[in-house]
Amino acid sequence: MDYKNEMRKLIDIVKQQSFEATLADTMDDLLTLTTATKDLSDRINTRVAKSLNANDNDAIKYKPNAKSKAKRVKNFPSITPPPTPKSKNLPTSNAVSSTSTSANDIQNVRNDFMAKQQASQPIKPQGSVGTL
Repeated sequence: MDYKNEMRKLIDIVKQQSFEATLADTMDDLLTLTTATKDLSDRINTRVAKSLNANDNDAIKYKPNAKSKAKRVKNFPSITPPPTPKSKNLPTSNAVSSTSTSANDIQNVRNDFMAKQQASQPIKPQGSVGTL
């Protein structure tokens, strides 16, 4: 059995026990897994940093002078820059528009709401017209 299967089984056990074990034990397991994850992440970061900095000794030996900094980098012959547009005012399919809500708009919404509310109210009985 390789370590990945063992790790998966251990994680499954911890997940299963999170429902059955006490809250303190579950929090302890979570802390243990979190610490292990952080340690593993730190080790990976160290390895990556070492692999990226492996050639730093060569970079220290080579110090470009001021003249080489001023040189312009030549373009690759197989790569051509994109063509520049002839006009700067190109139409786009997404028109920019902005709207704002004015006090009049709010009043119109309020009036519409009140009209709809009054239309849905029950009919009020009127007083008796006459007695028989």
